[in-house]
Amino acid sequence: MRMYPYGLKINPYPSSPTPSYTDSQILGGKTHKDARQAIITCISELYSKLDRAKPIDRDFRLITMIQDVGSGKTHLALHIKRLPELVENTVSSYVDLSQVWPRDIHNMYDSILGGFSNVDIEDLRKHVVYLLCDKVRDHGKSVRKAFNYGFLDNLSGNKNLKRRSEEILKGNKKLDFQYVPEILRSDFSEIQIEIIKSLIEDKLRSDVSKIRSLEGVINSLSALANMNLKLLNKITIFQFDEFDSKKESLDFIKAIINAHIPSSILMLILTPSSYDEIKKENSSVFDRLEKANYKIDLAGSNTLSELNDIIFEYIRNYDENELFTPDGENELSEKIKLVYDGFPDFRNVRSMLNIFYHATEEASRRNSFMIDESIIDDTIKSTYPGSKIRGSLMNVPLSEFILIKKGANNMETVESDIREAVRNLLTLTNYEGYVNELNFDNVIGDGIDLTYNDNYGSKIAVSVAMKDEPSKTQAQISNASKSLNIVDKLVVLTCNSGRIFGGNSNVTTIVNVDNSKIIDLIYFNNKYKKQEILNDDLERAITLAKSIKLC
Repeated sequence: MRMYPYGLKINPYPSSPTPSYTDSQILGGKTHKDARQAIITCISELYSKLDRAKPIDRDFRLITMIQDVGSGKTHLALHIKRLPELVENTVSSYVDLSQVWPRDIHNMYDSILGGFSNVDIEDLRKHVVYLLCDKVRDHGKSVRKAFNYGFLDNLSGNKNLKRRSEEILKGNKKLDFQYVPEILRSDFSEIQIEIIKSLIEDKLRSDVSKIRSLEGVINSLSALANMNLKLLNKITIFQFDEFDSKKESLDFIKAIINAHIPSSILMLILTPSSYDEIKKENSSVFDRLEKANYKIDLAGSNTLSELNDIIFEYIRNYDENELFTPDGENELSEKIKLVYDGFPDFRNVRSMLNIFYHATEEASRRNSFMIDESIIDDTIKSTYPGSKIRGSLMNVPLSEFILIKKGANNMETVESDIREAVRNLLTLTNYEGYVNELNFDNVIGDGIDLTYNDNYGSKIAVSVAMKDEPSKTQAQISNASKSLNIVDKLVVLTCNSGRIFGGNSNVTTIVNVDNSKIIDLIYFNNKYKKQEILNDDLERAITLAKSIKLC
């Protein structure tokens, strides 16, 4: 049997760009969990205020969920739709508006009906049939006719009618609907009776064409929400994903908000850019969105801690033997951080999950118990060819990036590595004709590491000052600046460029050597010493030298 990292029997990560209902049941990240709790609170608060017999227009709530593409909005919406603790008191319809076109009233209504689960529709149908059965006490003759229950059926009361109800629900018998309006007229409106007819005949969606206007759609949705409350004792949630500024969308949503459909919640899922466009296109709708009962912003869902928890949650969900230990979490967390730091394009939930889906597959092929650096490196190369480490000029591979970064914690070591890298980089640029007259041995003063001439004949001194302690770095640079009476220009390479250093600012160039340049320089130096600087690497090395003001 094929095994996956950490003893998992399956790859826990979703393989498709959009979440499935199964995948959506796993929810990680504090931001998403807080958002879930806010929605649960909204539902609970509304549910506690409902009078099942007489819901009013005040029994309506609006929720907006806003954040960028790939932040997990759709995942959270589907998670809410199937959340076990909400199944008992909610019925949800999920609509992806990007798949609804043209957005006329029939398509919109059809999509809403299709957004309800088959289980919810069948549950409502079952309750209607059983309700008709129970009406035998008040409408005995009409009920028996509706159920086609005659003298030859050996009538023995309500019990046998329930058996006939089950036959009707299974499709083995049919209900004679002409008697139903008389039975239900005192409890349901004409619109509701029409919906009940469609339910019983299993034509709920095929009867969409009967709706003639936007008002008709709203009335039908209101009737359906009322039936869900009356028969199932459940709130109705209408979820609209990919809500945008198209006129058809705005008109439809405005009508629903204005209707205040009793015992229902409208949840709109959109991006910040769509929100801004709505403000420009329709200030009236925007004003209503601004006054939403709950405005859920998933900002922060792409932070390192959030992504860590989300990635871990998938493993925890399938870790039957509890082999994903704290040590395993720490090791995997390091890999996540390296990807997060190195590839800013992957800093969203969707991209990270895709990387770890493929990395998990690769680990399984290698029979590896864990996901290591080489697995992630190969995954990114194959899944995202051409991806580069953030800020890297040398196209550092992730595996090399990881090794160099591990050894870049000690600034004492880093300083000597950078000093050697600068010497080799200048040697290369000298060979290529960008600088002249290198002098590595006869330094001109304390704090100066080397000198050279540029193509204009100016004498340049270089000081590498990468100490951990800013005071020592500043003293080193101060000493180096004394050489300015001998050279034309001083270039200082430091990771403390935010400080104000002494010296003549007109001839002193302070270059900030950040983490990406440190890794680029060390990577270049390693390749240079192995004599592997060829073709594109040569061009990148020249670009690197220019970026730190050496030529």
